[in-house]
Amino acid sequence: MENLRKLNKYSLFLILVILLAAFLRFYQLGNIPAGLTNDEANTGHDAYSILLTGKDQWGTFLPITNFKGFGDFPPPVYRYLSVLPIHFFGLNQFSVRFISALAGTLSVLMLYFVGKKLFNKKIAIFSSILFAIMPWAIGLSRVAIESNVAILFLLIAIWFGFNNSRNKIRNFTISVISLAVSAYTYSAYSLFVPLVFIVLIFENFYKTKLSYKNIILPLVIFLILILPIFSDKGSASTRFSQIGFLSNENSIGLINILNDERGQCLKVFNSNLCRVINNKQALFLSVFVKNYLSHFSPNFLYINGTSTQYSILPQRGLDYLLSFVFLVLGMYFLLIKNKNKKLSVLFLTLFLLAVLPDSLTGDGNYSRASIMQPFLAIIGGLGLSMIYDKFKNKKVKYAVSILISIILLFSLSSFYFIYLTYFKNNYSTFSQYGYQQLMTQVAKNKDDYQRIYISKHLNDTKQYIYYLFFNKYDPRKYQSKKNVSYNQNPDGWFSIDRIENIYFVQNPPVVDDSLSLSKEKILIISNPVDFPKTLKPVFEIKDRLGNVLFEAINLSDLLKYNKEQQLLLLKKNV
Repeated sequence: MENLRKLNKYSLFLILVILLAAFLRFYQLGNIPAGLTNDEANTGHDAYSILLTGKDQWGTFLPITNFKGFGDFPPPVYRYLSVLPIHFFGLNQFSVRFISALAGTLSVLMLYFVGKKLFNKKIAIFSSILFAIMPWAIGLSRVAIESNVAILFLLIAIWFGFNNSRNKIRNFTISVISLAVSAYTYSAYSLFVPLVFIVLIFENFYKTKLSYKNIILPLVIFLILILPIFSDKGSASTRFSQIGFLSNENSIGLINILNDERGQCLKVFNSNLCRVINNKQALFLSVFVKNYLSHFSPNFLYINGTSTQYSILPQRGLDYLLSFVFLVLGMYFLLIKNKNKKLSVLFLTLFLLAVLPDSLTGDGNYSRASIMQPFLAIIGGLGLSMIYDKFKNKKVKYAVSILISIILLFSLSSFYFIYLTYFKNNYSTFSQYGYQQLMTQVAKNKDDYQRIYISKHLNDTKQYIYYLFFNKYDPRKYQSKKNVSYNQNPDGWFSIDRIENIYFVQNPPVVDDSLSLSKEKILIISNPVDFPKTLKPVFEIKDRLGNVLFEAINLSDLLKYNKEQQLLLLKKNV
């Protein structure tokens, strides 16, 4: 009877936690964050294109290892999963974000099962609570981003991978399949997944005593599934070359500094000594170590977060300050108190490996570093459980539980109210608010002008995708690339320069009498700083605070203004 009561208690708690997680992730999902990032729009239009034609926006039939996207070659899983909500809800912000919000909710449930298998039900409940209300997890779940779905598959892999049932071979096979799927969900996992696989091999071979023969089948399945990612030149390798600090544009700055340091050294010391001290290997290793350690800093996790997070969270810690206490206690439990040392070592190994992919690209990207989240939640759950178990007196334990609950509820409320109000308005430009309104106006005015120029000045965000997304542009028409001009840059990125009479340019065209296009009816759209303040715009697009983001000006009005200024100048000279 007592066991049944405990079972019902834990089940009730779990249901309440899942409902809370779902509410925090789905409430106002289509409106907050305001706007839509270009990656979200790109994901949505690819899924829309697959739904209607079976091909992506570049005309490739059912891509397997990756889509082309913007030239960043995103993995396919999120796009395929998004086909169903787009079918039911149409192409909009809600449908594109639906899979991420659902995966975020299910990850909370999955974390409970992982915590229960590795530790116990109480720790599992505490961990799932912390994961459900973590600002980082909430923010990620409310945008269409592959990393959030990859976390779900990672948790499934860990749950099945830590075998303690009779169906060991079956469970391990499911685990490696889920691991492989996570790599097809988010590019960073292609670096993390093989490391997790090695840890799971160790777990299954040494703990559950699986024989070499039994491990061969899951190993072969894993290799067959994962090798296409590494053999495809247009997938993870291309993406890493675009963002990795060893190969992206930031490395140029590092090399310049290194060359300058070596040059100064050569003026004073022996050249061989300077080469030993000032070399690429030492430089990149120091950058990697700095990047790696920055992920564990209180500033990154609990105080300011990262400058990359503003499309999902305001400037604040990625987690609550109180969670730092839980993290410290949880680490103490794993390192000192836990009697199962092998489990502690394996779990901490996974946690420490989680930040490797992001450390190769920078010092803290909210998406690539998100692999840390479930581990942080479980360690926090261990710490919270230690506090709960510390007090034997029921009244004291109850009072402490109430106090912690009040602090967590206050922390959650403070964050979520700011998220629904201040973040929605003041950070809307980070999620590219205004493009829905802009592209709706462009579609309305399209037939009234022979050319419409949209400038990327001050807002270069692959604007063409918003025109496709918000106007539900026919995928068949776009796939043909008729009346579409584009090129591919040396670093792999695609640039769409024109769709029919809509031109996407770096800067507004130079306007003078010699411009041969001046006889045409032309609309120029750009940031207000590019136009004289006295000109009346055809329309303007404002952000949620009333600041003007875009102005649309007739070319004829610009020409007239230029002539007036020239006459005024002549009069002054006379």
